[in-house]
Amino acid sequence: MRGRRWATWLMPATVVAAAATAATGAAPAPGSPAATAAQDPVASSGPGASSGPGASSGPGASSGHGARDQSSDPAAESLVTLTVRAARTVGYAGTLSVTIDGQGGIRSGVLHVVHGDGAHVVIEAPDPPGPVSGSRLVQTGQRRSVVRVPDGSVNRGQAAKAGVVTGDFEPDGRLQQLLAKYRVLLEGGSRVLGRDAETVRVERRSDARVVERWTIDTHSGLLLKRESYNLDGKVERSLAFTEVREPYAPTSGELHPANESNEAPERSQRWFASAELAAQVKVLGVPATLPAGYRVQSGTAFRASGVSVVQLEYSDGLEDVSLFVQPGVLTRGSLAPGAHELRLKGVTGWQWDGFPRGVAWQDGPSTLTLVGSPPADELARMAGALPQAPLRRSLRQRLGHLIGWVKHQLP
Repeated sequence: MRGRRWATWLMPATVVAAAATAATGAAPAPGSPAATAAQDPVASSGPGASSGPGASSGPGASSGHGARDQSSDPAAESLVTLTVRAARTVGYAGTLSVTIDGQGGIRSGVLHVVHGDGAHVVIEAPDPPGPVSGSRLVQTGQRRSVVRVPDGSVNRGQAAKAGVVTGDFEPDGRLQQLLAKYRVLLEGGSRVLGRDAETVRVERRSDARVVERWTIDTHSGLLLKRESYNLDGKVERSLAFTEVREPYAPTSGELHPANESNEAPERSQRWFASAELAAQVKVLGVPATLPAGYRVQSGTAFRASGVSVVQLEYSDGLEDVSLFVQPGVLTRGSLAPGAHELRLKGVTGWQWDGFPRGVAWQDGPSTLTLVGSPPADELARMAGALPQAPLRRSLRQRLGHLIGWVKHQLP
């Protein structure tokens, strides 16, 4: 994880990015859309598969024939509610195995987690092969720090809400928002790590496509395994405990590691408290809500490649997407592999479909980039609702751009 920007920890699915980057040692150049795409993988659902006769029978395919029953299973809703409660109250410690199939192929890694309650969490992501060096996130209420081990460098900040960093392996508490867009159904019981568990299927109401599956401890509500699927029904992201201790009462030393000292050198990144988050939304001229039920939840400011970047996280209660706003001109070479043109209202943007999906475009002197788990059609709709304007160049700038393009075409 050397050189990785810790803005990614803000996203509820960025614990996945931490583990995957730790396993591969990948560190894309920060500040570019390609870098944000590689560093911010989140749980994903692809464009909706067809429903009715002839639909694919894979794990991510639509279910049902003809008219669809869009109601949730009350037993599944009760279990999901128990899981949300567990994310706030249950103490545990364990090891998570994380696998991501997306940009750059399949990546995997591990995380070590100590959880006191929703506001006291420690997550360690060892560098490969570990465990001597790595990174550690410490959340205490709204206070958050991320420490490089063993060099001691640290980012500190105030989260907009306590517990927002644990959403990868603990479902978000925005339960009503989730259930407005998705329905949940029980699939059956099993034994996992010596515990009685039930599997819950999460479907998008609009097309009945399976988005995720959660395996939940029926006694404690602890989320033991979480999988998300792409359009073809293949697993894009998997998080599963390989060992877990619950109930567990963490010691003070576990929740407040020694090298989280105030003397550690700080880096220039900070998270927005609630009032500042609302102010940033207004300053940037972006909406607090986006199409498909996404609402702004948190934000951060940091520097990358010498420029200031603002990141806002939006969520629909299950899936997450980050909006990056930074000064500069969007160039084709900075985009993720496979990016293709996308016509927006005011400009031509670029969209890539490999996990994590993204859209990038110009808004005058700024570049805007959406990166996250939503399907491509939802990302395009969100981009269309955000500010966009062509870059106004001087004659000298246009000539320089033309010369650069010609040089790029030469062998």
